[in-house]
Amino acid sequence: MLTFVQLFAAYRSLWSNRSLAKDEELTEESCKSLLYEAIEKELRDEMTHPRVRQAPEVKFHYAVKRIMAAPLTETEKLALIERHLEVMEYIAL
Repeated sequence: MLTFVQLFAAYRSLWSNRSLAKDEELTEESCKSLLYEAIEKELRDEMTHPRVRQAPEVKFHYAVKRIMAAPLTETEKLALIERHLEVMEYIAL
């Protein structure tokens, strides 16, 4: 099983133009928090102007496509998709 430090590094590789972490030491707990926060922002489309935001379901579809096309291991891809599913379930409540 991958650690959250490894998962966060994999997620960061998907978004090379975004700064996702501060200059703090990245611990397992801080990576977990940052990863879930970044995925929620991505699925809620918070980086887009409010008038052109898309539904979380649409953003989820794009996220899965991006993950599957990325040069990551199958284990990393599956773990990232699982984290996205967890956040989607949280958002849907």
